[in-house]
Amino acid sequence: MMFSLSRHISNIRFIYYSMPKLVLFLLLIFNSADPLSDSLTLELQKTENPATKASLYYSLARHYYGADQDLAISYADSSIYFGELADLPKMQGNAINIKAVAYLIKSDFETSMKLNLDALRIRENIQDTLGLVESHLNIGNILYRTGKSFEAAERYKKALAYAKMANSQRGLSLLYNNLGSYYRDKWISTNAKEDLDSAKAYLSESLEIKTSLNDASGLIHTLNQLSELAQGEKQYMLAENYLKRSLKVSEGINDTELQISVLTQLSQFNLEVGDKNQALNYAKSAFELAKGMGSNYMISNTANYLIDAYQEKGDYRNAFEIAKQKLEADALLFNESKQKIQDDLLIQYESEKKELENQRLLEEQRFLDLNLQRKNELLIGAVIILVGMIGLGVYQRKKNHELAQAKKKIDITLAQLTEKNDQVEKQSVLLSNANSELKEANSIREKLLSVVSHDVKAPLSSLQVLLEYWDQKILTNEDLASLVPRIAKQTKTVQELLKNLLQWAQTQMEFNNIQLAETNLKKLVDESIQFAIPTAEGKNITIINRIPEDQTIQTDSNRLNFIIRNLVSNSLKFTNPDGQIEVSFESIGKGKIHISDNGIGMSQKKLESLFHKGMGPSIGTAGEKGSGIGLLLCKEFAESMGARLEVESEEKKGSTFTIVLG
Repeated sequence: MMFSLSRHISNIRFIYYSMPKLVLFLLLIFNSADPLSDSLTLELQKTENPATKASLYYSLARHYYGADQDLAISYADSSIYFGELADLPKMQGNAINIKAVAYLIKSDFETSMKLNLDALRIRENIQDTLGLVESHLNIGNILYRTGKSFEAAERYKKALAYAKMANSQRGLSLLYNNLGSYYRDKWISTNAKEDLDSAKAYLSESLEIKTSLNDASGLIHTLNQLSELAQGEKQYMLAENYLKRSLKVSEGINDTELQISVLTQLSQFNLEVGDKNQALNYAKSAFELAKGMGSNYMISNTANYLIDAYQEKGDYRNAFEIAKQKLEADALLFNESKQKIQDDLLIQYESEKKELENQRLLEEQRFLDLNLQRKNELLIGAVIILVGMIGLGVYQRKKNHELAQAKKKIDITLAQLTEKNDQVEKQSVLLSNANSELKEANSIREKLLSVVSHDVKAPLSSLQVLLEYWDQKILTNEDLASLVPRIAKQTKTVQELLKNLLQWAQTQMEFNNIQLAETNLKKLVDESIQFAIPTAEGKNITIINRIPEDQTIQTDSNRLNFIIRNLVSNSLKFTNPDGQIEVSFESIGKGKIHISDNGIGMSQKKLESLFHKGMGPSIGTAGEKGSGIGLLLCKEFAESMGARLEVESEEKKGSTFTIVLG
């Protein structure tokens, strides 16, 4: 009963006395020289650059957020302001984050959450992966401290994903540790095995990373949690190993307070497992270290564990002696607190005074910056107006000169138009005469075609019938011999007619005279496509002209028209209904014209026989007959212009004919 009362009194005194101790620490901060703060402040006085100011104010905010949250918030606001002036969103996000952490330390969770969400939005926009780790971790911490552990764990998992992306080992160690703590607390509440397994898995990951980083304090924290889990599973040997390893780490970094913390845990653990002697040894070690520190608070705290150990062994005399030393330490601690309360008031006064001075300096700096900015804006505005007026005067003068030149050109053009009008009238007479000659030529052509229709078709039909009879053995050799002279005579007549027709066509189109001229390729292809539209509509095939409107080339338009028209016609024959044909242009060398279809394509053997006189006939997708003569003519016409034909094809996928202009 006496022991439990002393433990209760000790806990109350710890809460009461720890605040003056913290206040004394802060007083030492304010009264001691701060080279980093002085250096940053000096740099601020030297620079006028907004980006540099934003960085310096951010560094000051980071420097002060642990010791003076209000001052850190003020510096963070200045960093945000200059970061916005310099258009540095990453700096703004970092400064807002520091401000949020300061409010979290002040336990203003609502403001801290709002600021963290603002920082998160900025970091998402600029894809700041490390910043996203930090923001999600901070939001998770706020949720955890406000009792929303499940939402906190979800945030930790988001932060963990970003930490893996950024390969942030320190971030990973923190997040694995936090998630391990979450599942440990959940396991304590639910006693569910899956929560225990998750806690061990996350804490083990954290332990591995902290070991590689040589993070001593983090290692001790994680090892203690793993020991707690092992105790819960009654794996006492494993739990003790974790605590002993924790003790070894604390001894390695020469941190007496950490050593005392681990020793007291080992003492408490051994009491629970019934090893009273070992518990007493650890408690004694902790008490001796506390006395060596000369800290009345640590002496009082470690005395509690030593009293417990002596009482468990039934050694009440030594328990009483330690209790007396504890009361002496508590009395000294109480006397010290009176002076610390006075120090607390002095610190508050100095802190408020310094904060007011900093605020005044910040406002003065902002005023100077705004004043300078306003002067710069006015100067820039005046320069823009002056330049605009000069530009307007130059423009007006140029326009007047252009108008005078335009009037002069119009007068010259009117004179030229009058002269050309006389020429047009003379040409009109010439065109009228040419039109009469053209009508006469058309009449001759119609007569010629009529003759061809009768005198060519009839002999060929007769020849076909004759050969069929011969094949069917209806005619004898004597009958055939008597008919051959007549057939020869008709064939000669057909030959002469074809010769005359070719000579006439050659004269009309002037194919022997290459006439190169600047030609709009888009219009020329449109004209060629017009001849194929009826056939395309019959098979429901789409023909697309993808050549740019302003594409021009140097070519003989008549010959190129003939080639494109025949190639499009060829594609129509061998494209299935509902298919598609495209004509496009590629600006390589003097240019390439592609005619592509998604028809039946050709085998490699068929492809190799193209452009050869011995190639056989072929049947189109709708039964159309093709002899290949058109392709031969296309090849010859292309070569006559210095161009060449290329073809690519694959069965069941289609073909592409390319006219490579020379």
